[in-house]
Amino acid sequence: MAKVSVLRSLMALVFLGVSLPAMAADKVVVGVVGSLSDVPFFLAIDKGYFQEAGIEPQFEQIPSLAKQIAPLSSGDLDVASGAVSAGLYNAVNRGIPMKIVADKGRNAPGYGYNTIVVRTDLYDSGAIKSLAGLKGQTIATIGVGSSDVSVLNEAMRSVGLSYDDLKQTDLALPNHIVALENKALPLTLTPEPFATMIVDKGIGVKLAMVDQFYPNQQQTVLIYGDKFITSRRDVAQRFMTAYVRGLRTYMTALKDGHIAGPNADEVIASLIKHGRVKDASLLKRIVPVAMDPDGHLNVAGIQKDWEFLKAKGFITVAVTPKELIDESFVDAAVKALGPYKKP
Repeated sequence: MAKVSVLRSLMALVFLGVSLPAMAADKVVVGVVGSLSDVPFFLAIDKGYFQEAGIEPQFEQIPSLAKQIAPLSSGDLDVASGAVSAGLYNAVNRGIPMKIVADKGRNAPGYGYNTIVVRTDLYDSGAIKSLAGLKGQTIATIGVGSSDVSVLNEAMRSVGLSYDDLKQTDLALPNHIVALENKALPLTLTPEPFATMIVDKGIGVKLAMVDQFYPNQQQTVLIYGDKFITSRRDVAQRFMTAYVRGLRTYMTALKDGHIAGPNADEVIASLIKHGRVKDASLLKRIVPVAMDPDGHLNVAGIQKDWEFLKAKGFITVAVTPKELIDESFVDAAVKALGPYKKP
């Protein structure tokens, strides 16, 4: 009876226009690298999906997934995001538990946002006109030991060669532009928007997009820390459901290899508001990252990358993708939201 009386009193206050204190939202600390694939987070903020889920996201800019692992293990981060690398598997083997829980970026057919770029002078001279021309050349990627190793192997395999037929070097993203401009390197493996920026400057040519030789390659993932899963599972689920809603809003904006769908202006506005790229015309011209509208991972692709990284000695432990992947959160989100229907 006491509970009923309290409920009636609260309803009476609402009826009289007396505002009640809002329930405190659950704070979730998320590590991001500052890439375009952060867009589902941006949309979940702007569309109110996080708010409706009772989530208060706090984003921490950390330049790579490898550097997010330590704060994830200590609980300073609840969620991490970035490219899958050997360091992820090696960290789990050192007793740092975590789970890969959702898609955050793939090179889907028609959406190869990661591109092998060749210097314009080498392309125009005929020195490098196709992937076969990579033999013996040095190519810069964001990180040696990441899934880029497997990507390069698939590129070389497509022309009857292998990863061992080229040389790979590590170079931070902004320096891809500088290296090509100064003719310090012949080739880069570069994601958008930097790939289009290189073309705009006239210093490079898009030789091959990753989707052309490795369709649906899983580039970027969402990761939950063990403490987030075990101690705050309800919060983790609400976060995922809001994330998938943001992801679906983003995927609705993709059309014909660009951000050109019915809600494109909304998505571009969100990217400009929260992201690093403030040029709307550039965002309309790039090849955007794609994601599975239900947040599911390309498990077979992750397995393929793991096998190659292990074969080349980058992974030195027995931890497998099967042990790291947990799609129960996206499964529950899809069950709650229903099947995705693109307009």
